[in-house]
Amino acid sequence: MLNYVVDKSIDLVIPAHDTEVGAMAVNPDGTLIASASERGHIIKIYSTDGGEVVQELKRGNSKAALETILFHPNRYLLACTSTKASVHIFEISKAVEKCI
Repeated sequence: MLNYVVDKSIDLVIPAHDTEVGAMAVNPDGTLIASASERGHIIKIYSTDGGEVVQELKRGNSKAALETILFHPNRYLLACTSTKASVHIFEISKAVEKCI
């Protein structure tokens, strides 16, 4: 579960993954949270407004711990790095549009 507190007045609990969260990030606007389980197959992007999944990204089929998830500060991109020495860059305009 992810716990996210907005201005210390709203407590949002998101049932994120079946296993432990391996990596997570919040976008610069604070409107999106991205997380991946310790397996590292799927990255889920949630709205901080209601906690719903607004986009899912598939990193790959093999297990790889994600070391970093990072939102681009002013483009609709999300990047992640893994223990398999890989870098993945995803276009996330679908998630952003759902939060506008």
